[in-house]
Amino acid sequence: MIFITLNILINSDSIEVKYKVNEKLVQVGNTTAVGKTNAVSGKVILKDDFTFEKGSVLKVDITTLKSDQERRDRYIKNNTLEASKYPYVEFYPERIEGLKSLENGNYNVKIHGKLKIRDIVKSIVWSGKIEIKNKKAYVSLKTEFPFDYFNLKKPKVPIVIEIDDPIILEVEGSFILS
Repeated sequence: MIFITLNILINSDSIEVKYKVNEKLVQVGNTTAVGKTNAVSGKVILKDDFTFEKGSVLKVDITTLKSDQERRDRYIKNNTLEASKYPYVEFYPERIEGLKSLENGNYNVKIHGKLKIRDIVKSIVWSGKIEIKNKKAYVSLKTEFPFDYFNLKKPKVPIVIEIDDPIILEVEGSFILS
């Protein structure tokens, strides 16, 4: 079988990665913490059987995560994610479901792969939409998991009454197809 590969080039200016976590804070009540970054790099090679070539990876520089609270950002980077020791969260895509072709169109997809947070690697599925138009893929994908899936500890500080599972991760943006 001959594989035709598709290189997907990552331009971090056109991608945003977010986390969302529901929390209950003293004097604030219920709220959703949202942190984001566009520090994404990597190279993904999709084969004609809609699997990804080994070595395909997307890396998110978590040292650049920002929310609306600098104190939260420091805590998450220093304690929950240990960003000084593990500066990247990495996703290794394995296969994609729902993408029928690389022709222009809208597709509901699931992307299966491995997610690495700190030194823990687990299987994960991203669900969402991909629109292909003029050699660009516009993506909106989401996945979620409980803190303990990656052995992450929920923040315990006086201002935080409660942190709820799950952690929601979202990716939105565009990729150049070549």
